[in-house]
Amino acid sequence: MNDSEIKVLLVDDDEVDHLVTRRLLRDVSRTRYDVTWLSTSDEAIEALLAGGYDVCLLDYRLDARTGLDVVHEANQLGCSIPIIMLTGVGDEAIDMAAMSAGAADYLVKGRFDAQILERTIRYAIEHKRSQLKLKQYADTLEESNRQLLQMHEELAAKNAELVRLNEEKNRFVGMAAHDLRNPLGVILGYSDFMLMTQRRGEPSSLLREGGVEIIEMIRSSSKFMLSLINDLLDVSMIELGKLNLDRKSTDLVQLVESNVALNMVLAGQKSMKLVVESDESVPRVDVDVHKLEQVLNNLISNAIHYAPPGTTIRVRVESATVPADGGGGGGGGEVIVSVQDEGPGIPPEDIGKLFRPFGRARTVSTGGERSTGLGLAIAQRIVEGHGGRIWVESVVTRGATFFVALPVSQLPDAEAAA
Repeated sequence: MNDSEIKVLLVDDDEVDHLVTRRLLRDVSRTRYDVTWLSTSDEAIEALLAGGYDVCLLDYRLDARTGLDVVHEANQLGCSIPIIMLTGVGDEAIDMAAMSAGAADYLVKGRFDAQILERTIRYAIEHKRSQLKLKQYADTLEESNRQLLQMHEELAAKNAELVRLNEEKNRFVGMAAHDLRNPLGVILGYSDFMLMTQRRGEPSSLLREGGVEIIEMIRSSSKFMLSLINDLLDVSMIELGKLNLDRKSTDLVQLVESNVALNMVLAGQKSMKLVVESDESVPRVDVDVHKLEQVLNNLISNAIHYAPPGTTIRVRVESATVPADGGGGGGGGEVIVSVQDEGPGIPPEDIGKLFRPFGRARTVSTGGERSTGLGLAIAQRIVEGHGGRIWVESVVTRGATFFVALPVSQLPDAEAAA
């Protein structure tokens, strides 16, 4: 509002009263009033909602609607213009009703002069300004309270997650300590035996009296502990979001064949066959070779550990189309590696445990091999870090098949061929 000019909306169906009010406003020397005259309630509501006025002088008696009706409706629809009710007689009930309806003030026609009218107008405008500021403050406070409540809820959720993670950490530590205690006990016991033999001056008798088996036990226990510690470190780094992938466009068939060759010795110890099958044309994938070898070695060695001697393990590589709900939007390409064994299979109630840290199925390895319980959890995180999927299908007594699906490499042909 410009104090030197005030825009006034005057609503009065009596032309004489309109002229009287306009003349009074003209008599105010220090302020210029720009007056717009309307005579119906419909016009009044439309103008009040449109805005553009500093104040409204509204006659109580109009047409089918009274001034009170106009005030009610305008305020309900969000009118921000202060309204001063003009009444024909000094009826206290009407005056109070006008204030209750939301009018800023009221004047009785014929009982006010230019000075009173000007003062009333200025008071109504300043009062409305104060109301708007208070509403802004209230809205700001409400929004701040809402944000504070949201932050409190988020903090509570994060605290709950921290509690869960701490409990998970304690569970991991407990399981890791349990798994490390036995091999450490073996190493300590056999080490004490070897030292005792040495102190007796009989080092040569060690090998004659089962010393080779003792050393093999120490070696096996040490190897298991090293594997567990490496897996724990891998899980820790992955959980910290430090799964750094060095991706390169890779021929997955060659990578699988190479990994199968490395596991031939282990399979041969149990008279097993490792067979690789692949489609004629399998597209390249964009992967971290070292990390994917870790996944393949886990799946193939697990199949060797849990399948009976003399059986066949089939490793297949094939191309496929991403399913519509597979996370890739559907229609894209992927390469699927599957590892199928002829073992005892996995009970349905155990399948959900497999990809959780230390989540072991009740199936027992056929050669007494020990598992850290972390391999599949690490494999899942590595595969998902590549944007892929890992899952298992199994029927008890009829073996299990683990699947890894990886998106086809998006590198240009020239770079892929390099």
